[in-house]
Amino acid sequence: MNAVTPRPAERTARPRHYLMCRPSHFEVTYAINPWMDPAKPVDTGLAVAQWERLYALYQELGHRVDLIDPIPGLPDMVYAANGATVVDGKVLGARFRNAERAAEGPAYLEWFRANGYPELHDPEHVNEGEGDFLVTAEYVLAGRGFRSTPAGHAEAQEFFGRPVIGLELIDPRYYHLDTALAVLDG
Repeated sequence: MNAVTPRPAERTARPRHYLMCRPSHFEVTYAINPWMDPAKPVDTGLAVAQWERLYALYQELGHRVDLIDPIPGLPDMVYAANGATVVDGKVLGARFRNAERAAEGPAYLEWFRANGYPELHDPEHVNEGEGDFLVTAEYVLAGRGFRSTPAGHAEAQEFFGRPVIGLELIDPRYYHLDTALAVLDG
């Protein structure tokens, strides 16, 4: 008798919607995670070239990509996933733990407001957007321990009306949930 290996379920490609921020002002002048070292210079030209390739690739693959203008003095704005969480068209803004990123939250919320998203929530509690909130078909997986807080998780659950499952991050190298985990499907 021969064993038969089951075939994996086929995945269907589907266009996604991304928001990106060109790294025009990207630099490392402070350290708020173990990967940041202000003593190591940033090759801005290389960062822009890599960003442009990713932007073009998303478009070539049929994805919709919107752009938010970078703001001088906000070098980490390039990490656009951290700027908010969007579930079913509802936008929960980010409230950053570190003062260096605090102005990004309002800038991203203003972009969503100006681009026709009617249901916006300016958070009271710390959450770092889709850096710590990963959306599945039924739940939101939520990182905590270094940035986003349990109170931010509760606020997201109430706003989105969907269960939020908190996951404790314990290794500072994985300070955001999206550095440790990715949702590939619903």
